[in-house]
Amino acid sequence: MIRISYTAPNRKPQRFASEAGAVLIGRRLPLQSDQLGIDDEKVSSRHARISFENGEYWIEDLGSTNGTWVDKKKIKPNIKTRLTADSSILIGNQELKIEAVRQPACAPADADLDVPERQPKESIEAGAPYPDLFLAGGSLEAARQRLSAVYEMSVSLGEIENADQLAAALLEHVLRAFPKARRDGHCGLLLGDDLSLKAFQPEAEPPACSLSLARHVRAQKRGCLWQVDAPDGVEKSASLFSSGIQSAMYVPLMWKGEVQGVLYLDVTSRKSIFDVEDLRLLQTIAAQAALLMKNLSLQQAMQREVLLKTRLLAQFPAPIAERLARHPGRLAIANERVEAATVLFSDVRGFTKLAFAMEPEQVVQMLNDMFHDLTPILLKHKGTIDKYIGDAVLAVFGCPDPDEQQWEHAVRAALEMQAAVERLGSDRWKGRPPFRIGIGIHTGPVIHGFIGAAERMEYTVIGDTINTASRYCDAAAAGEILISPSTYGHLHHSLEVDLPAREFDTKHEGKMKAYPVRGWKPTKRI
Repeated sequence: MIRISYTAPNRKPQRFASEAGAVLIGRRLPLQSDQLGIDDEKVSSRHARISFENGEYWIEDLGSTNGTWVDKKKIKPNIKTRLTADSSILIGNQELKIEAVRQPACAPADADLDVPERQPKESIEAGAPYPDLFLAGGSLEAARQRLSAVYEMSVSLGEIENADQLAAALLEHVLRAFPKARRDGHCGLLLGDDLSLKAFQPEAEPPACSLSLARHVRAQKRGCLWQVDAPDGVEKSASLFSSGIQSAMYVPLMWKGEVQGVLYLDVTSRKSIFDVEDLRLLQTIAAQAALLMKNLSLQQAMQREVLLKTRLLAQFPAPIAERLARHPGRLAIANERVEAATVLFSDVRGFTKLAFAMEPEQVVQMLNDMFHDLTPILLKHKGTIDKYIGDAVLAVFGCPDPDEQQWEHAVRAALEMQAAVERLGSDRWKGRPPFRIGIGIHTGPVIHGFIGAAERMEYTVIGDTINTASRYCDAAAAGEILISPSTYGHLHHSLEVDLPAREFDTKHEGKMKAYPVRGWKPTKRI
C-alpha cells in the first residue's frame, strides 16, 4: 500500500492511496490507481516514481526538468532514494509526504471467505423480526423515523416492474434515508451467488465496495457495521481502506432464508460515521427490498413463461411447447435456455462506403484477412463463433459449455481483436483504406442449440440478448468496445471504463447505458 498526502491547488489537504507497487507522479496526469497528477507548471509530465519494495519506500526522479527534492536535498535522476515516514518530498511547488501503512490483512477477491478473523464492530441477524429492528436499543422517535422510511420505500418501489429500475430506485431511496451519505458516500447492490454489481451510486465514480465484507455478510446472514479504526472490528479491507472509507454498512437481502444479494452503504467523512441505529434502518430496508425483488422476480418468471409458450407454439407441437414453457431452465431437447451467456458483436464501421470505393476482389480479400486473424482470437478465449454476417461476426461465450469467466474472456478477446485490426492496417492492408471495427458486448439469457433441416443442422443462439449486443455494437465508434451494465457488473473490480456510463438512443428499446472499455486495471481490487 502506498499512501501520499499533499495539498491541492485550493489549499485543501488531499490523500492518495494505491495498491499498486509503484505510483507515477507527473503534471496533470489522469487520476488512476497507479498514477498521481499534479497541477503545477514546474512539474514534468513524467516527473518521478514512488515505489514500495522489500518493505521500504523509494523515490526515483525520471529526468525531470526542475528536479525532485527529498529533505531539502536534490536527488540524482534515475537513481532510487530511500524514504522514511518523516521524509519531505518537494516536486515543483508541491510538498508531499509518505504515510507508512501496514498492508491490510484481506482475502483476495477470488478467495473462499466464510468468516473474518475478527467479528464486525456491530452485527444484526438478517432474520430478526421487525419489532426488534425498530425498537431494540433506540427511542420511540427513532423507531418512528425508521418505520416512516421503510413505508415510503415500500410505496415508491412497489409499483416498479423492471429489475434495473427497481435496483436504481432502491439506492436512491437509501440515500434519501441517510442524508449524511448523499454528499460523501457510496452505495450499491450486489446480486447473485457471484455478487455481481447490479447498481451503484454515484455513477460518475468507480464503485467502492469490499467483496470480503459482502461474502462475510452473505455467509453469516447478518448485517455488518464496519469502521476503519474500530479496535475490535474486522481486518481492514484493502478496497475500502484505499478508497478513504471511514465507515460502512453491509446487509443481506434475504427472503425465507435465501440471500439474494448484499446492499452496502459507506461514507468517507469522520463526521458521518454510522451507528447501530443506522444499521437497524438499513437492515430493515434490505428486508423489505428483498420481498419486493422476490415478488418482481416471480412476476417476471410468469411473464417469461407466457412469452416463451407463445414463441414455442410457432415452432413446436402444442404438447412439446407446453412442456418447454413449464421448464424453461431444463429444456428436454438439444435446444435449451442458458441463463447467462455473453454475446460479442463486431462489424466494420462505414463498410458500405469503403466497399463502394474498392474492387470486389479487394473487399473479399480484406474480409478474409480480417476473419483469418479474428477467428483464432475468439477461439483462444473460449468463444463460440455463431456466424459471419457480411462484414460482421457474432460470437458467444458461456455456451454450449458453461464458463464462469465468460465476461472476462469476451472483453479480452475484444481488446485483442481491436489490436489485430490495427496491425492489419499497417501490414497487409498498407496502401488501402483500412477497416476499423466497433464491438458491443452484452450478458444475458439465450436459447442455444442446433437448428435447421436434418440434412444441415447449425448451432446458433437466439433471444433478446443477441439483439441487445447488436445495439451496443451499432453504438460503438471505430476502434471502440462498448459493454453493457450487465457485463460491467461482473468486471467492475478489474476493468477500467469511462464513467459515468454513456447513454445512447435506440429505435425500439429507448435509451441504453454503455461503458466504453479502456483496459485492465493494474491490480485487481478486493
